[in-house]
Amino acid sequence: MPSAEDPVEWDETERDWMRALDLYEKLHECPLCGLSTDLCHDQGKVDRLFAGAQVETCWITFQRERAMRKYEESGTVLAPHAQTANLIPRN
Repeated sequence: MPSAEDPVEWDETERDWMRALDLYEKLHECPLCGLSTDLCHDQGKVDRLFAGAQVETCWITFQRERAMRKYEESGTVLAPHAQTANLIPRN
């Protein structure tokens, strides 16, 4: 969403389009799965499209959770739900 501090020049029409897109996404995208609420909130549609689900591991989240566990065990956690972990690229 463009702001006053945005270095890119946006005319009022472009701002209006971005505001409309933002509103549309807030009203029509599920905050959990990111799909259209017309799909994911309709059990019949979901049952017709998908046979089920399988559990998989996101290895990025795995590394972040491992780092957070180590941090929590250190005893220096000030706000456990305000902390995040950044991945460290290999050189």
